[in-house]
Amino acid sequence: MSLRSFGVLITALALCALGVSASGSAYSPIALMLPSFTKECLYFDLTSQDDSVVMSYQVLTGGNFEIDFEITSPDGHVIATEKQKKYSDFLLKSFGLGQYSFCFSNSYGTALKKVEVTLELEKEALGANSAPEDILSSHSIEEIERNLSKISKMMNYLRAREWRNMDTVKSTESRLVWMSMLVMGLMVGISVIQATIVQFLFKDRQKNYV
Repeated sequence: MSLRSFGVLITALALCALGVSASGSAYSPIALMLPSFTKECLYFDLTSQDDSVVMSYQVLTGGNFEIDFEITSPDGHVIATEKQKKYSDFLLKSFGLGQYSFCFSNSYGTALKKVEVTLELEKEALGANSAPEDILSSHSIEEIERNLSKISKMMNYLRAREWRNMDTVKSTESRLVWMSMLVMGLMVGISVIQATIVQFLFKDRQKNYV
């Protein structure tokens, strides 16, 4: 097998793996980086009145971990607004078909903030005309999905806390370094002042004796 053929084979296998992973997961979290005093928006198209959007976000790093958030409907009306929030969850029913905007604003502090956002459609249940075995199977699958969703939310919450704690530790380390440098500078300054005062006093005393 030539080197070119081997490269083509590896590329094809990689694309297949990406396709399988993409089809296996309904959504993936989106990471947003928000510099100070900036606003970033995500957009989601709702194409059916029966659909609902599950949306959640959490601030992972940056300052006090607080941001502003708002949801705007396709007709331009603000559906939900939150101020100085670290995390939140929403179940968005249809306020009309079209494009919804989810906007995040970093208006507190000067630190760069990382926000993790999840957007997905709510799962639909089986209809009333389904067979009894299908309903039982659906209930079992829904119970598993609910448990998986709880586990996923708990893991995301713990991971967000870990990110925030690590960010606090790094910030504290930086402050300790600057505090140590300030203390060292003060000690050197005080020592120089003391030596200067002692030298000045002894010089004046020698002149008086002469």
